[in-house]
Amino acid sequence: MQRLDIVASREALEADWAQSQADAPDGPPSFLDPEYLAYACEVACVPEEFRPNLLRAAEVVGRNDAACALIWHAHWWMFESDDFRFERVRSWPRMVDALGEEGGLFYLLALLSGVDHMRAIHREHDIPDEIVRDTMSQIVLYLNMTTEKQGFAEVIPHLAAWLMNHLRGVIYKLARLQFQFGDSRYRIRVFRNDATGQVVALSEDGVRFRADGQILRDGDDPTGAWTAHLSAEGGVVEGSPIVPTGRALRRHVELPADGWRQVLAPGDPVLHIHIPGGEPMHYDRCGRSFEMALEFFPRHFPDYRFNAFMCGSWILDTAIQQFMPETSNLVRFQREVYLFPIGLSDTSLPRAIFDEVPEDLSRAPRDTTMQRGYLDAMQAGGLVTGGGGLFLLPEDVNWGAQVYLSQEMPW
Repeated sequence: MQRLDIVASREALEADWAQSQADAPDGPPSFLDPEYLAYACEVACVPEEFRPNLLRAAEVVGRNDAACALIWHAHWWMFESDDFRFERVRSWPRMVDALGEEGGLFYLLALLSGVDHMRAIHREHDIPDEIVRDTMSQIVLYLNMTTEKQGFAEVIPHLAAWLMNHLRGVIYKLARLQFQFGDSRYRIRVFRNDATGQVVALSEDGVRFRADGQILRDGDDPTGAWTAHLSAEGGVVEGSPIVPTGRALRRHVELPADGWRQVLAPGDPVLHIHIPGGEPMHYDRCGRSFEMALEFFPRHFPDYRFNAFMCGSWILDTAIQQFMPETSNLVRFQREVYLFPIGLSDTSLPRAIFDEVPEDLSRAPRDTTMQRGYLDAMQAGGLVTGGGGLFLLPEDVNWGAQVYLSQEMPW
């Protein structure tokens, strides 16, 4: 760490260091060899234009004993450790300062060291080649993005942690959307009436809401704030409902257990939705994504039974419905799912629209429909952030029907 000037990252790197180094090869790891990299780039769909830079990065790392030790540790932790955790990768150091621009591809080299691990998973589950190509397109998306912003390609630790999902076979891109295995981490419970088909979300007990039904965040005005209640006694579930438009109601509803069945709770298996950049969010392609997911996962992962599709994103900010036309892709997408509040930051939407929060709105760019709509709304009085989360139950996938908005609520 001293030789690479990354001593500040000691805590993040020293865990399991002795064990990884005990397994290390003599000399540079074989995954830095040009022959291996040519093979790995083909498997991971890394475009030709980035391969010369990747070879140079491998040469720079291979000449540096300290860098070789570190990249082996990264490989070992990503693909051979029994205690892998994504959050640890996020805290690893950037390597540009230590190795120059070639250090920007340090973690891509580590990721590519696991292509055989990825191929084994894909063979076991008979994943079609076109799905693999679409899924691995995330790599070139980030390489292009960083090259455009800073003049050279880089996979920073945060992106490396995210791309690990792709190399470890836990995320797949189907049409427009990505789907990732996981558990529900949101503070809601969902119930279905099997006789009527109605679906109702209730807040977990003790969640604090603002007067407008959005999550009470640090720094929010507590005037009118209230606390959600949830209990199950005497064969009745009683709680604070959340309506499909993405806000909680300050009232209680009672759902008799003999008519209402819990279908989603914190910790239940779900498919998390991710919306990669680089292409428009076409409404019809998003619908096709859900249809493909209902075919793909039961066929290729029959043992994984998921209770819902779920997502948390600025794309689900209900403020978008305040300034975008009803025909926009984002508005139409929001109306096909059941929205719920997650306490979105007021800056998440402008940061996504402008790449960073504008300091002076009067000088902010007006190049896109979203930019113009957002700026006009802010000048006209402002926007209220809300929603941010979604769920869509598998049996309710009927793109275009607005299933949850069309139902009558049981009160």
